[in-house]
Amino acid sequence: MKGIAGRRRALILGAGGLALARRAAAQPPRAPGTDYPNRPVRVLVAFAPGGNADITARLISGALSAQTGQQFVVENRPGGGGVVALEALAASPQDGYTIFVGALSTHALNLGLYKSLPAHPLTGLENITVSSLSPLLLAVKPALPAATLAEFRDLLKRERNRFQYGSSGNGSTGHIAAALLLHQLGVEALHVPYRGSAPAFSDLAAGRTDFQVDTVSFLAPNIRQGTVRGLVIGARERSPLLPEVPSAPEAGLPQYEASTWTPWSAPKGTAAPVVRFLYEQIQVALRSEEVLGKLRQLGNEAMPGLTPERTREFIAAEIEKWLPIVRATGATVD
Repeated sequence: MKGIAGRRRALILGAGGLALARRAAAQPPRAPGTDYPNRPVRVLVAFAPGGNADITARLISGALSAQTGQQFVVENRPGGGGVVALEALAASPQDGYTIFVGALSTHALNLGLYKSLPAHPLTGLENITVSSLSPLLLAVKPALPAATLAEFRDLLKRERNRFQYGSSGNGSTGHIAAALLLHQLGVEALHVPYRGSAPAFSDLAAGRTDFQVDTVSFLAPNIRQGTVRGLVIGARERSPLLPEVPSAPEAGLPQYEASTWTPWSAPKGTAAPVVRFLYEQIQVALRSEEVLGKLRQLGNEAMPGLTPERTREFIAAEIEKWLPIVRATGATVD
């Protein structure tokens, strides 16, 4: 009897140990040496709902919530080209419970537009990673007599000071990317700033402006409907979203590379294990077929493997590339 009882106790203890092991295996991941995250995390998005940065932030935040068992809650803080959201981040505790999702404008262009920023993108933030990249596209009104980029260049050379282009605002990504394109083509056009890509596009579709540079995800549906025509994508390869629109090398301007990107940052001084944990969890999300598929639907390219160290190098290179272009336009916000 004692032998039977002993074996039974052993079985029970063994089963209990197995259950504990299963519960331990089911525990969500945490930053090494911490219990982070043990409550919801705010994800400050520097732009209004519906844009590329917002959709990307919501997609990846959903994956992070599922992976960690804590909610990553997106909070839109538009205004000032990202400055409003950056101010909120800079004023937040350095504990990883407030993080920031920006774009090319917040981490590079704004350095040339503002006399000072709440936090410098290289020295005032803990940069976690860049999750994805979105090429920019030149679209023209249907009535514009230019079917190729070469014809577009020749038209603007022949009829100087006649053509206008809209953007989502003075110093916006679309404005600066268009200025770069015009500079490389050796032509000029009048910039008309709007309060967002949508109102700028309304005037383009109505023929009141002549062209616009914006993200593939924003312009693709309208190009497919024939509302506007795409002439070139600022990338080395065509977009699967618009396979009929030539890449910059195919269009005869191989040096034109213009993309916005989605950086993730935390307040300066956030603990290194927390920053590294966030990087690793975003990498897990970027390996998900669901996340990758939805990014592709937006015309975005995932950028796996950009560690915090490599992210800093990437941002520094983008600042070096874009800052002279911003200054050459004379655009300022202050």
